Amino acid sequence: MKYPPRYCSWTLALLFSIVCTQCVATEFYVAPVGSDTNPGTITEPFKTLEKAQQSVRDALPSATEEINVWIRGGTYYLEDTLVFGPADSGSSSVPVTYSAYPDETAIISGSIPLSPKWSPHEGDLLVARVETGLKFDILFVDGDLQILARYPNFDPKVKILDGYAPDALSKSRVSRWSDPTTGFVRGLHNNEWGGNSYKIIGVKPNGDPQLDWVGDNNRGKGLHRKYRMVENLFEELDAPGEWFYDETDGNLYFYPPAGIDPYTATYEGASLEELIRIVGTPEKKVKHLAFRNLTFTGTHRTLFTREYEGLQRSDWRLARAGALFIQDAENVTISDSCFDRVGGNAIFLSAYNRNHLIIDNEFIENGATCVNVVGSTKALRHINSWDDHITEEGEIDGKAGPLTEDYPKDITISRNHMQDNGRFEKQTAGVNISMAESIKVSHNTVHGSPRAALNVCDGTWGGHVFEFNDIFDCVNETHDHGPFNSWGRDRFYSIGGYNHSGSKGEVKSKYASLDAWKTTIIRNNRVHYDQPSSFGIDLDDGSSNYEIYNNLLLNTDIKLREGFNRVVYNNIQINKRGEFHVWYNECRDKFTNNILVNDVAYNTKYLKSSRAKKMGCVLDYNLFWNSGDEVALGDGGWAKVGWDVHSEIADPMFVDPASNDYRVKRESPALALGFNNFPMDQFGKPGAPQPPAITIGSGASAAATAEPLMGGMIASITDMATQSVLGAPDRKGVFFESLPADSYAAKQGFRKHDLIKAMNGKEVTTKKNFWRRYESIESGSTVECTIVRNQHEESLSFVKPSR
Repeated sequence: MKYPPRYCSWTLALLFSIVCTQCVATEFYVAPVGSDTNPGTITEPFKTLEKAQQSVRDALPSATEEINVWIRGGTYYLEDTLVFGPADSGSSSVPVTYSAYPDETAIISGSIPLSPKWSPHEGDLLVARVETGLKFDILFVDGDLQILARYPNFDPKVKILDGYAPDALSKSRVSRWSDPTTGFVRGLHNNEWGGNSYKIIGVKPNGDPQLDWVGDNNRGKGLHRKYRMVENLFEELDAPGEWFYDETDGNLYFYPPAGIDPYTATYEGASLEELIRIVGTPEKKVKHLAFRNLTFTGTHRTLFTREYEGLQRSDWRLARAGALFIQDAENVTISDSCFDRVGGNAIFLSAYNRNHLIIDNEFIENGATCVNVVGSTKALRHINSWDDHITEEGEIDGKAGPLTEDYPKDITISRNHMQDNGRFEKQTAGVNISMAESIKVSHNTVHGSPRAALNVCDGTWGGHVFEFNDIFDCVNETHDHGPFNSWGRDRFYSIGGYNHSGSKGEVKSKYASLDAWKTTIIRNNRVHYDQPSSFGIDLDDGSSNYEIYNNLLLNTDIKLREGFNRVVYNNIQINKRGEFHVWYNECRDKFTNNILVNDVAYNTKYLKSSRAKKMGCVLDYNLFWNSGDEVALGDGGWAKVGWDVHSEIADPMFVDPASNDYRVKRESPALALGFNNFPMDQFGKPGAPQPPAITIGSGASAAATAEPLMGGMIASITDMATQSVLGAPDRKGVFFESLPADSYAAKQGFRKHDLIKAMNGKEVTTKKNFWRRYESIESGSTVECTIVRNQHEESLSFVKPSR
């Protein structure tokens, strides 16, 4: 049934009721002014969604046509999460839809309405007694989000954490807090790989705070020394818009900002962690439910209340919860709705899910991820965690694909606008996928994210299609990541050992498709990125079995690292070089028919031309351009081994770059090389914001100059590619760019690509700083080093040789 005619007034709505008495479909109505003793008609509606849900259950056994629950305009405050089970299921012939009434805004809220009676406290600070024991950590005043008391003060001009302070946990600051145990710490991971958050549970005898990590990062609990802040501490309430609630005595404190009359304003505290749960059983799924044109808001943050679960060997840990949570369900539609500043994840598809549609929704400033699509570890043939992963061929289950059906499959996420996710959590995305298969992500506009816009945590089990998405203004608070990011640290990844040389590819290659058994396609997307600290389409650590074509990359690039069978063609890449890192023997990558505009074509620093034939890769028929200047075609003499033999350096002749139209003209030499134009007007959700045009210019990368040390060569980190390959938290330190096996350094235990971060307890920052510290050490002395090896910090001792 189509939506009814759009009448706005209550009186005209009666006409709709009369018309629909002739319809076969069953109709129920809910309104804030209704009563659960009413029959649920348009003139005598129910008051609660729970009553409407029960009425649908009662009607289902005899229904022959669709059932619609029309929710009139207003706010519906849920006291408990609304749970839909198998008894709420529709069918293909009798679907069940919950929808806002046309032209009216129906808000489903997990907030508690508050009625504070304010009194002056100190200065501009107000206090009111509300109930004790309330559970809310987000406060809305007249619908506007206020700021939980924090240090440093909220500053929207600072992208990272809206303000950070290295001294947030200093002893002098901790000593000011009368009750530190109310406090929370939010910060970045020490390598800036997402966030790390903590509860303050006390103070140590030396005055340092005692912290309890919530577990929100899969790469360890290290807290960044600089990027950190504290909140929910009464003594930090010192700026307009800040508030603090004392759960024990029931006092609510508020520093009203300009423009708000605190005595007449409305107040709501976000309390429920989930609004709707659609949960079946393995034996009986929930089916054929739809939720349309609704606004979901008022959920509590799950950051400090839920257990965090690691997702294989990606960088992600997450709370398996969402404002709308779905598990063991089929054919659920969520459309035309708005997820407005929810505290955690907006939608979470957990374990078994099939054939859902998530279309035409708005996601606004959500605390974590907009849409999580995450299977259960029950479906894995081997749970591949950082602590438990396969290192020998004999340990591997050689069967391909999932073990059970406990994972999402055949889900469509399309035409959604996702803006400013990750307000509280920093390991977030617009769409995150893990342990899932054949997820279609199309025509979405995703912008304003602390980390990726679209993220794939692992290769299990591929088959996804990412197409016509518009991605920009992402990776704003972290680094070593991409607006599109994937990992592939699957069963094959550690067989034969993890390394930076690309060796053992012959062993790994036959296992690479066991998890990524279906090809993932990335096509017809626009990715715009203005920061130097990350990659554009970032196929990291083992990502395998991808086909990438018809993508427009503005100020960004495509990165291929440690994987197999990536076919990349017919893409346009502006102002960045291609990033090819640590390719395995037998990786069989192909990079053809692309247009690259930059002064350097590729970064191949971590590839060896002597291994080119063993890699089985093809790079050819590409067009390079640098506004008439020279283009460096990579390192190592690749033309001698058959790479880019037919490629050319020539003007691609774009139609109108100033308007983001990078189609090439008929006379373009790219066409003769096999390039084909693709649409430039179909990216993202229609009507959503778009990225600005860019200026075509040089994208030169600084080169590191290596110097001899103990028989090897050391260099500084001068670019993001090197930092990524080394797994370095920043660009401090020096690393062994080359290290012969018979060198003194190798015999002392160093390996190629070891990064020296400290010597004898003193930090190494630059190469100059390293030499100053090194030269001050007496020959023959034992030197204690802190190094980064294989993305992990280790200790190593060596004896300094005589000159």
